[in-house]
Amino acid sequence: MFMLSSLIYSPSLDGHRQVHAFVYAHLLNELGYRVSIAFNFEENTNNDFYIELLKKDKSLTLIDTSIYMKNGYEITISQFIELQTRCLADLTIFTEADNHISLFTSQLFSRRKFRGKTIGHFFRPFYIYRKRNFWDKLRYLKHLPSQWKFDESLFHEYLLKTFRLLDTALYTDENFVSSHSYSCLVPDTFQSYAETLIKDENPEQRIWIDRLKSFKEQNKDSLVFFYFGTAAKRRGYDVLLKMAIENNGCFIHCGLNHSTENYNELENILLNKGKLFLTNQYISDPKCIEYFFKSVNYLVLPYHDFLGSSGVMLQALSYGIPVLVPDNGIMGYLVKKYNLGNTYDSGKAFSLKNEFDKFKDLDPFIFEENIKNYMNFQSADNLKKVLVNVFSEAMGSINIA
Repeated sequence: MFMLSSLIYSPSLDGHRQVHAFVYAHLLNELGYRVSIAFNFEENTNNDFYIELLKKDKSLTLIDTSIYMKNGYEITISQFIELQTRCLADLTIFTEADNHISLFTSQLFSRRKFRGKTIGHFFRPFYIYRKRNFWDKLRYLKHLPSQWKFDESLFHEYLLKTFRLLDTALYTDENFVSSHSYSCLVPDTFQSYAETLIKDENPEQRIWIDRLKSFKEQNKDSLVFFYFGTAAKRRGYDVLLKMAIENNGCFIHCGLNHSTENYNELENILLNKGKLFLTNQYISDPKCIEYFFKSVNYLVLPYHDFLGSSGVMLQALSYGIPVLVPDNGIMGYLVKKYNLGNTYDSGKAFSLKNEFDKFKDLDPFIFEENIKNYMNFQSADNLKKVLVNVFSEAMGSINIA
C-alpha cells in the first residue's frame, strides 16, 4: 500500500513547540502519513514531557538538526531540500514558520523549490500592531534593500502570496487573517487537544487540591491573584506579586518556580503574611489544573511588551473565567471584539490598577455567554477538523502516480 511521507521541521522543541509537533505527528499518523520530525537533539528545554512521548513513539523517525548552522535555524535551501529528499517528504510542516522567512525567500533567487507541499504555521506577524510614524517609515524603507530576505512585513504582505512560497499559511491571529486572503485561521488549542490524546491523569498530584482548599479557607476574605505556568517576568509574574501585596491579597502559583529572575523579596512579604501558595511543580493532572483555575473568578494576565496569543488565557476561558489583558496585540483584540473580559492600556503605568479596580467587582456572569460562544471555535474538536481539512487538501493535490 502506498504511503505518503511527511516532515515536521522544528529546530527548537522548547515550550509550546513540542506540543505542536506532538499534535501534528498524531494527526498525520492518523491520516496515514509516515512521519519524520527534525529538531535539535542537543537543546536543553524547560520541560520535555511531550518530547519524551515523541521519542517513545516507534512509528516516528527523529532527525537531529544540530548538524546545521544555528542548530537548523540557518539551514540552506540546498541542505533543506536534501533533508526533504532523504525523508521522501510529500508534505512538510514548519511548526513555527516565523523563524524561517529567509529560507522561504531563498526559493526566489536559488531557482530551487521545496519538495512536495509545504505548510507554515505563523505565530508572530506582530508588525501589524506596531504603528510606524513618518520617520519610522523612512528608516524602514532605507534599510529594506539589505533586509528584504528577512523582513516579515514584505514577506506576509507581498512575497508569500505573489510567489506562493508556501502552499498553505496557517495563523492563530484572527485579526491578521481577516485582512489577508492567502491565510488560514487555525484554533490556538493545541495544548487542550494534546491533553485529550494522552489523558495524562496524575492522581498523586491531587494532594494540591486539599492544600489549596486549606489555603483558601485561611484567606477567604482576601483577593486572589493566580499565575499558571513557569514563573516568567515577560508574563507578569512580578507584577502579580506586587498587585497581591498592594491589595493585601493572596498569590497562588501553580507551576515551576525556576527562573533567572529572583522574586524572593516579593514572595517573602506574602509568605510572612501566610498569603503565598507555591507548588514549584509541573502540574499536568486535568482535575488538579481545573481546580486551580476555578479557585478564581477572574484572571489577570499582565504580560510585558507582548503581542501574541496566550495559552493560559484560553485555558481560563475554557473554564468560563473572564480575563484582564493588555489592550494591544492578539489578546487585546480578541478580548475587546468578543467581550471576554476587560483590557488596560499597557503604555500607561496607572491603567492596570484602575482597570483592575473596576474589573474585580464585575459579576463574571456578564461574560459567560460571550465566552461560551467564542470557545465554540477555540475547541480541540474544531482544531482537529481544521487541520485534517488542510492536510487532506494537501494530500489530494499530491501526484502519487
